[in-house]
Amino acid sequence: MFRDREELEKSLLIVLEEIKHDRKILELVNRELKKYSVTNGTINSIARGHERIASIETAKLCLICLAVHTITGIHSISPYEYFSEREVEESKKVSGRLQTNQVLKLPIQLEDVIMLELDHYITKVKMSDLVQMYHSQLITYDYETQRSPKFKSTKSGVLPVPDINKKSVEDISQHMLSETYLSDMLTLNVYSTEVEPILFNRQNKTLTINKGAIISILDGFHRLQGGVRAVAINPDLDLDMILSVRSYDTDTAKKYFGQINTINVVKPQRLKELKSQSYSDIVVKDLQKNSDLKGRIASSSKISEIAGQLTTFDILSYAIDKVFEPKTTLEAKELSKYLVDFFNYLSGLFAQEFILNPNEYRESYINHPLMFAAYIQIAKQFKEQGIDLNKIKDRVEEIEFHDHGLIEILQDRRGMNNNRNRNAIMHYFS
Repeated sequence: MFRDREELEKSLLIVLEEIKHDRKILELVNRELKKYSVTNGTINSIARGHERIASIETAKLCLICLAVHTITGIHSISPYEYFSEREVEESKKVSGRLQTNQVLKLPIQLEDVIMLELDHYITKVKMSDLVQMYHSQLITYDYETQRSPKFKSTKSGVLPVPDINKKSVEDISQHMLSETYLSDMLTLNVYSTEVEPILFNRQNKTLTINKGAIISILDGFHRLQGGVRAVAINPDLDLDMILSVRSYDTDTAKKYFGQINTINVVKPQRLKELKSQSYSDIVVKDLQKNSDLKGRIASSSKISEIAGQLTTFDILSYAIDKVFEPKTTLEAKELSKYLVDFFNYLSGLFAQEFILNPNEYRESYINHPLMFAAYIQIAKQFKEQGIDLNKIKDRVEEIEFHDHGLIEILQDRRGMNNNRNRNAIMHYFS
């Protein structure tokens, strides 16, 4: 292949986007692919996003491009733009041997496993085996214990997607293919609240991942993605990796991820959330889980409007710490109960502005991220004065959102992550 495979993948995706709703063309492409023993419906599966182009063997990708180019005549995906004539002919020869990857199912048994602790095991595994587990949808990405996601708008709605550095994945993949990659460790977390997730046999040194367990990648997602890309290009990739298997509950998994990423680059706001070191963090975590703000609190330093987020973990934690100053876990838990009720009333009384259609009210400032520091200040007043939470609507409607002093704080160029601005908004509402 004399041009980068990723260029071809992008070109093919563009063409498939154009033809995916044309049944006649797809049928003709399938007929063309049948000549090379490629499973009927393959092109439909790729066009709908059910099969990842990155995971397709290079020979099969070559034949798909050949078929699509033959039917559509679109030059950008001609295989001869990316492969030599010999490579195209070789792809045709191996077409009869092309098979879909075998789908793995639980239980799975790992060999030669060493138990370090009751919830921590270590062994050696082929990268190709991990890739097969990934394609079998056994390895998942758990947003609750990993880096905060990006959000992508699709026809099915707004979906979270892993925040991947494509350049990093390409570099890792290239080193794996050129055999210059120094084998290192990936960490999987195997857990379940319904079944025993793992079973270790001390005598045989085997670790069984039981049916019903959930497997998430706790560390090494970019390495795994590099492996996916490398195996797609070279199905015979022979690379051993060290595999660490943990069996942690969600809170322990979060703390572990926060611990291992203290040095590596993870957004500090996300690290703070994962490590949950202050009492105010405990309160915010309860708001994330138990209030109508669930899914509305960003883990990063800025909100995603497309996902309907309203404020950040760090803004809430900072304001709670400054305004309420919880000093024990008990105080934090008691405060959580009150603030869950407070924000449920607030969002319920202003459902359009906070829950149903927040993006339509961004310019009104009622749901500005910094305003949640103000709402914490208002909550303190309500609690101290014993004001009924039904009065929140009256209090919010009294706010002059276009007052010059308030707008000056909300629009300050230093932004919502500047502590002076946070202090200023709390002082304004005190």
